[in-house]
Amino acid sequence: MANNGKIRKKDSARLTWDSKPRRAPNPKDIEFQTAEVVIPNPVRREELPLSFRDGIIGEAEIDKQKMNRLIWGDNLLAMQALLSQGYEGKINLIYIDPPFDSKADYSHKMTINNNPTLEKGGKGGFERGVEFAKEPSVIERLAYKDTWAGGTDSYLDMLYPRLQLMKRLLAEDGSIYVHCDWHVNSYIRVLLDETFGKDNFLREVIWSIETSSGFKAQADLWIRGHDTILMYKRGKNYKFDKQFLPLDEKTIKRYDKIDEQGRRYKIYYDKNKKPRTVDLEQSQGRPLTDVWTDIIGFQTVNRGPEFLGYDTQKPSILLERIIKASSNEGDLVADFFCGSGTTLAVAEKLNRRWIGCELGKVGIQVTRARLVEQQAKPFLIENIGNYQREMIYLTGGRIYEMQNLILKLYGATPRDKMSGLG
Repeated sequence: MANNGKIRKKDSARLTWDSKPRRAPNPKDIEFQTAEVVIPNPVRREELPLSFRDGIIGEAEIDKQKMNRLIWGDNLLAMQALLSQGYEGKINLIYIDPPFDSKADYSHKMTINNNPTLEKGGKGGFERGVEFAKEPSVIERLAYKDTWAGGTDSYLDMLYPRLQLMKRLLAEDGSIYVHCDWHVNSYIRVLLDETFGKDNFLREVIWSIETSSGFKAQADLWIRGHDTILMYKRGKNYKFDKQFLPLDEKTIKRYDKIDEQGRRYKIYYDKNKKPRTVDLEQSQGRPLTDVWTDIIGFQTVNRGPEFLGYDTQKPSILLERIIKASSNEGDLVADFFCGSGTTLAVAEKLNRRWIGCELGKVGIQVTRARLVEQQAKPFLIENIGNYQREMIYLTGGRIYEMQNLILKLYGATPRDKMSGLG
């Protein structure tokens, strides 16, 4: 009870900052422009979902809502457009890995002419090729500058409305996984609490990324060894299929009893202290906890053949675990910061439908190549057209920002007088 005799309001705490958007973004009637219909395997051409206008054969067009879609552009606009096109409440699982380091380098690094060698004595070696980087485009630079120009405030300005749109896109029994680390995980947790509700928080997954890299041993503090993945549900119910790891030898030895049929089992006591038995042959394995120590990340020198040159790339097995646990075959999975396309590639492999969005053109190209190599089902590559360019001209000051970036890219010197430049 408060001093005035009134009952205190429960859960009145709210996250606030000066530039916090007052209204949630609304759907926008924006038409996606189809850049390409990608058919990785000609045999699967017949899988293209076609619809016919007014029942007239010959005037067929692709039914986009039945296609997997890779969208190039600002995910805020993309999600607003998807909402206006009937995707509200239709996505079963969302995984996002938004940028969370203000000093991160988001250029795409590639190495060419990597050649295996054979040394004397038969030992295999590796001749490293030439590494080069594809720098972000002007639009990417502007978007990235907006994300961090005002520090934490502008980062929250970027993420908050996007989470609100994701909530509307999620199905009632859907869930969202948000990947982050120490830079902003505490802020993201509160944003998710406010957007989805504290009661809809499910788990904080700790993914151990500890490696034996020598440079980490030089750290002055405790060596950072994990990322955080926050899991929330949309409504009262949610899908979850418990995942298991194979039993190790130490655990198998605990099955030290043998029944009349020669089957091995062990005895344990339940919460009511009653003895129960577990049959080794029927065991699914060791159930996973919310601390994942069995998946090796790419924070190591020897990153392996799966690594595509993105410093923020995540292993396929990580996404496979999430997608298997929180969706069924045929469900719709989305990643609105899809980067090099790991979520989409895994969703395709597991027979899920998918939508991916990426601002960087290189990410779109790498994802496309990845899906083609995988012999994926036919999919669309789309963009938002002129709407993307309009984002640059929202305020007059941004024209000069873009102009300065272009001058810097070309190594040019600005004119003293700006008249006549249009």
